[in-house]
Amino acid sequence: MQTFSSSDPLTVGRPAFFANTLFLIAVMVLYPITGFLLFSLVSGGSQMGFSLLHIEESMLTSIRLIQAVGQILVLALPVLLLAAWHTGRKNPFSPQSLAFLGIQRRVDFGMAALAVGGIFLLQPLLYTITALQDHYLWPALGSAGAEVVHQRDLMESFIKELGQIRSVQEFFSVALVLAFTPAVCEELLFRGYVQQNYTRTMSSGAAVLLTGLIFAFFHMSAANLLPLALLGWYIGYIYARVGNLVIPFVVHLANNLAALLFLFFTEGRSSEEAFGSEHILRLPWWWIVVAGSFFLFVMVLRRFAVLPFLKEDVLKGVASH
Repeated sequence: MQTFSSSDPLTVGRPAFFANTLFLIAVMVLYPITGFLLFSLVSGGSQMGFSLLHIEESMLTSIRLIQAVGQILVLALPVLLLAAWHTGRKNPFSPQSLAFLGIQRRVDFGMAALAVGGIFLLQPLLYTITALQDHYLWPALGSAGAEVVHQRDLMESFIKELGQIRSVQEFFSVALVLAFTPAVCEELLFRGYVQQNYTRTMSSGAAVLLTGLIFAFFHMSAANLLPLALLGWYIGYIYARVGNLVIPFVVHLANNLAALLFLFFTEGRSSEEAFGSEHILRLPWWWIVVAGSFFLFVMVLRRFAVLPFLKEDVLKGVASH
């Protein structure tokens, strides 16, 4: 991984495919380990007061803090330090380092609003995929499918426990931990660093597909693998077109807030009960909604398609140095 000094951060050396993938594997291994170590440090090694199904109120603030700190330490901080190293700057927040990750001050708010609109237009399709899986795929897999659903319900119960809101102040605390921090840290890692680096050794389209798939696996949810992949592909495509990481962050944040609100309003019910998948698949008007929203979603993609891919020729040109 060579470093080349330049005023243009896109002309500095980027890690090759193997180094980039090795870094990703290291992050995925260290992330759960870091969470476990932080929890042990905060709890003094005791597991009392904590389970995926119920978190004691005395532990709630600590668990939220662990979630946020773990993401910052393992996902965001290494990326910022590597960006500074690649650009030859000591300050990871220097304009050159931030530009290396695609962070720009000027934001096209019209494009940002359009991109956020796209993520909401995609939701009916994602919900339908979840419903079809619940109704057909997981039952067909027998005990394996039942375990997939069980693990998903456990994780949703855990998120609902973390997302308990009893005051306005607590709402902002929950939004910071479950919506804002993941959006920032995951976009820095997956789009700002990994996708851009993959673009050096493959086409922009292939980089979007590969990064989106890794993004889905990172969340360790077999039940949500396809919806998460679609989400990752959409956000990656937006970033590949606009070249400004702020817009994918806003899209990711909007998606996280929507998911948080959905979990909040369905508190006490399983995903099957809250979604009513078997019932909704039989409603003709639902399929009209899915078709209409998907058509509008394609129109959003076409609007972004007029933009060139993010300096793909420049990124590939680095390999010749």
